[in-house]
Amino acid sequence: MANKETTTIVALATPPGTSAIAALRVSGSAVKNVCKTILPNFKMQPRVASLTEASFNDKIIDELIAVFFSAPNSYTGEDVLELFPHGNPFIVRKLIEAICKVPGVRLAERGEFTQRAFLNGKLDLTQAEAVGALLAANNSKSLSDAQRLLSGEISSEINALAESVKGASALLELEVDFAEDTEGKTTSEVLLEHKILQHLQNLKKRFRASQSELPKAALFGAPNAGKSSLINALVKQNRLLVSETPGTTRDFVEVPLHLPSGDILLIDTAGFANKAQNKIDEMAMQKSQEILEKANLKILVTDASAPLPDDFEKLAGMANLAVWTHTDISCKFFDEKKSDLGNFKVASPKGEGIEEFINVLDNIFFPKDEAEELWITSERQIACIEKAEVCALRALELLKQPEPAIELAAFEMREARNALCSITGEISDESILNSIFSSYCIGK
Repeated sequence: MANKETTTIVALATPPGTSAIAALRVSGSAVKNVCKTILPNFKMQPRVASLTEASFNDKIIDELIAVFFSAPNSYTGEDVLELFPHGNPFIVRKLIEAICKVPGVRLAERGEFTQRAFLNGKLDLTQAEAVGALLAANNSKSLSDAQRLLSGEISSEINALAESVKGASALLELEVDFAEDTEGKTTSEVLLEHKILQHLQNLKKRFRASQSELPKAALFGAPNAGKSSLINALVKQNRLLVSETPGTTRDFVEVPLHLPSGDILLIDTAGFANKAQNKIDEMAMQKSQEILEKANLKILVTDASAPLPDDFEKLAGMANLAVWTHTDISCKFFDEKKSDLGNFKVASPKGEGIEEFINVLDNIFFPKDEAEELWITSERQIACIEKAEVCALRALELLKQPEPAIELAAFEMREARNALCSITGEISDESILNSIFSSYCIGK
């Protein structure tokens, strides 16, 4: 295979499958040759969308929209061609096959377009990681953080801190002139004046581990309490089978719910009864118990029109929230004193109380941060910050000795700066880059 830096790459930028329009991206030095070979009538005016024909060996592949981006004014910093053919998988495949027959063109690897953007100075490593975070965001806060990271907000903060560390290191390296330059202050005082340790510790506090899985809300209660009907009302679809016969739900079912601020999974569980009717009932209740133990939120669903189950107090002790259903039929058995879990009333078939309950779930799973502080979700980035903190602490200890080891302290501060520079990729390791970009989709 040709060297990555000298080859031209092509990939589908939209999910595979049938759609109205697909998007393809081509990047590299052979883009102009691709245009001449596949798009003979295309004018290649930078950033101008043109309707043109794609053909190969005098056979028309499709009529499509083409946009050319001249280096360095493109996402990757190279010549880039974006094509928007009809989303017929056969057309897309034929188009990619034709492009790959142009000398110097091959299929892209995972994340290779973003990797080239980083290598060509269009993005730093923090911004490149933000691209992945942007694609994975499933709630408003995660999306906002990813957008702020992509804008370079954290990069600017890290770069400024790295400059402070560099300045402190330079002062330490003055050695003989140090006391005079700092007007009698000790070297440790100068280091503390830069507030480097405080800044590093504040950055650590802003770490939030990224969640690859959606948060889970498990609905449980007695058989025929209305759990499945409630889920259908929440998602506004008849996703789950509903019957007046108790025990319709035998196994747990996961249904995604799109809340105003993000997505969660609702889990419908088999009903809890005082005594299992058979072996299947016993297995179903055991499975429901396992699901509850792993759920982020446990919602007890109780029929307000029927007598409370004998084990209501036990069920309430397992829950975070209580929802009373069938309130359109009767609220005879509703007693808010029975539970201090919120006691929300709904009538699922009529939609009564559903929007209010959706807002409650939204506030529970996605509380509004007044400060709107930027979170750091990359474990790689936080590991670099922790390494910089350790180096700065060692430097401070060396300076506090009866005879300060200034030269060693200066070395530790240089190591601290290197750790910070590795966050943005100013100092980077090939294995780390491969690990980051290989987790992306092929077209990004």
